[in-house]
Amino acid sequence: MHMLPRSSYFIWIIVLLLGRIPAHGQACDQALENYLCADEQQQVDSLLPSIFFNNCMSVTSTAWYSFHTNSEDGGSIDIDIEFVDCDYTTEGDNDFIYVTVFELIDGFEPCISFDSYDWPCGSDDESFSYSVPSDSLEADTDYIVVVGSNHDPIYGPCAFNMTITGSALDIVARVEPLSVSLGESAGLFVDGTEGPVQWTPGQYLDDPTSISPTVIAEETTSFQVSAQVGECDVTDVVSLTIGTPIDIYNSISPNGDGINDVWNIGEIERFPTCQVEVFDRWGQSVFKSVGYQQPWDGTYKGRYLPTAAYYFVIELNSLEVTIPPILGTISIVH
Repeated sequence: MHMLPRSSYFIWIIVLLLGRIPAHGQACDQALENYLCADEQQQVDSLLPSIFFNNCMSVTSTAWYSFHTNSEDGGSIDIDIEFVDCDYTTEGDNDFIYVTVFELIDGFEPCISFDSYDWPCGSDDESFSYSVPSDSLEADTDYIVVVGSNHDPIYGPCAFNMTITGSALDIVARVEPLSVSLGESAGLFVDGTEGPVQWTPGQYLDDPTSISPTVIAEETTSFQVSAQVGECDVTDVVSLTIGTPIDIYNSISPNGDGINDVWNIGEIERFPTCQVEVFDRWGQSVFKSVGYQQPWDGTYKGRYLPTAAYYFVIELNSLEVTIPPILGTISIVH
């Protein structure tokens, strides 16, 4: 642990007693207004003169921030410090930037009672990353971040970029199941918030403001959910894949052996008002059925059609969702 010379503490205490400088300056007082949001870079032009000390760091200039964790347990954060303009000309403590994190306890003033902040610190004399593991963070809680240094301002400013990331600051969207057939429903969910939320697009959802809406989409769609974690606006995206609601086989062999003699269409019974029509290569209709109660056996007017590729149009006529006509080819093989 790097400690300040006793004379420095004495001079600082005298200044505080004289009332010329508020304890730990504006940076500390404004910590709760200096919000850190995930993936948003925060640049500091220079650290403010302000003493901070705990079990692992003692510094003479600081910058103070705060962040709020989401409503899920077990999140973690990473704080990346990127040196931008610290023109150090001396050796030792003056070359280091420190960072620490501690919980803002109700009723405690973050600018005092330093001894109670026994969290570990990160430090280096070049760009570095400081991690807070998931077992150290509580859900739905405010935390203070202190960045400090013993950099002497006579050597110029000490500027750096800071970026905070991690699951404790984000929300996570998910869909169950990942894919459904056209006309089937799925569930959207968002972890890390208890609401309010907003899903977009909302036209396929039963409630776009619910944390667990039901979706019946007409096509493969990506859904974005927005919410707040503390004072930060956060979003996540999840995709639902929509598959063809019927299984179409692409060939039949009507030879009377009982194997693939007729054109079976899987799940077609879900659409009792469907229309299935087959055309030859000249565009003549050789089969048409409403409801598809009897599978096509490859005949036209009672005679087997020759080996060839035929074209079909299937209109499902769903009463639940709009399904465009399904087009394709079916081959007869003798």
